Amino acid sequence: MKKRFSEMTRTELEAEMESILGEIEKAEFPSQREILQSRYDTAKAYTLNPEQFTPGTYRVRGRKELFRLVYLNGVMAWGETDSEKEASFLISVLEKAE
Repeated sequence: MKKRFSEMTRTELEAEMESILGEIEKAEFPSQREILQSRYDTAKAYTLNPEQFTPGTYRVRGRKELFRLVYLNGVMAWGETDSEKEASFLISVLEKAE
């Protein structure tokens, strides 16, 4: 039985991320790449320190609008965007806005 990302060590997560990147390169369809990218982002989130993501404004990879982080729940950042009252994103797709 395969471990959950939350149960893996950093070394296991890095190996899984490398494996996923290999699968992304071989993926034939955009939908396959999107699913694999989501798995990669989830694994990467578990390698990051949530304490480095403080409330404030962030850019979200693949989105034009900004995200205002209010609180964290594990590796998920919760807050709001301009178009949505409430939204959540993995911390691995966030970048602090200047």
